[in-house]
Amino acid sequence: MNWDTFFRNPIVPGLVVSVLVGRLATAGLPWQGAAGLGVGIAWFGVSLIDWLYNLRRRRAAYAAALERTLTKIQAPLSLVLLLDGPRNGDLKSVQSCVRHALAIDGEPVDFVVEAVSPSVATAKSLRQFLVRLPHGVYGIFLSSRPYIADPERFARETIRDKRLRKAVESHAAWLSVDLVSATPEETEGRHRAYDTIGRLLAAMTGPDCLAIYAPELARCNEFDPALIERLSSGTPLAIFDEPTFEPVLEIEEGDPRMVAAVEEALSRWPEFVAAYHQRRYPDDDRYIVKAEFSESGRSEFMWICVNDIGGGRIGGILMNDPHELEGYHRGMQVSIEMDRLNDWIYPGEEGGIVGGFTLDVLTDRDDS
Repeated sequence: MNWDTFFRNPIVPGLVVSVLVGRLATAGLPWQGAAGLGVGIAWFGVSLIDWLYNLRRRRAAYAAALERTLTKIQAPLSLVLLLDGPRNGDLKSVQSCVRHALAIDGEPVDFVVEAVSPSVATAKSLRQFLVRLPHGVYGIFLSSRPYIADPERFARETIRDKRLRKAVESHAAWLSVDLVSATPEETEGRHRAYDTIGRLLAAMTGPDCLAIYAPELARCNEFDPALIERLSSGTPLAIFDEPTFEPVLEIEEGDPRMVAAVEEALSRWPEFVAAYHQRRYPDDDRYIVKAEFSESGRSEFMWICVNDIGGGRIGGILMNDPHELEGYHRGMQVSIEMDRLNDWIYPGEEGGIVGGFTLDVLTDRDDS
């Protein structure tokens, strides 16, 4: 039982006072009952004042929760490109993109593109176009303002992946394709709508694209040219199943759980070495270590597929593309000193893995 809620609820002392008043009116009260009535009245008065004082706060919290729920329920079928700067676009260029996006096997699809006259409030920051197709109407929106009111604060407080955080916090404009309305026979055509949205958006990508966002999923991924083909695949939402790149996670320096995890990895390092030398197949690529790489005063931790251990060094193939270090790339042969070791993993005898001590800490932080 939540005793704080119990004592602050005016219903409870109200019932106590009612019972004692009824007893007083019918049979009288001894001095203990009179004292209890006085305490009950005081309790009721204090709890009632507290309840009334917090009524506005409770209503505001309820309204905020309701708004969040309605926003999630009413999220549009839409995909949004976050851009590094305002995009120049007119009716002619939009028509060209739509024509290219909707041509199937070289055969054009009937469509009409029209510009929407902006209101006074949005005239300078938002341009709108409607694409009328047999199965529905789609909106193309180009804004010269950030999609999020305070991108830097939002990214800093909600995004752990350093790459994605940088993309979101630095965007200055956006472009989206939305389903505006569907014909009656296509009201359940969610798959077809996203197919069309993905094709239209793919035709409008460019070097100014930083990230792509799906309002319905509330998911955001970094943009990469490799996504263009996937946007046109018929199932564009699949690009949000996993990050575009390997996430770059940050953790506070000196975090006690991380310090303990690294210490355990280092103290148990002989286990990894023994398992590596006893592996059944020489080319087994499941023996990997995580180590610190530095360049020009910047550091990142990346994973290495080990192919050599000896002389106080670990050699292997880099498994990650770094975020800021320009001298490294995925697939290159690297060699690190033992004092750079941070974690390790190798296959267990009964399936699963042995090691991954820092991963447990990062996973717990993601779930919190």
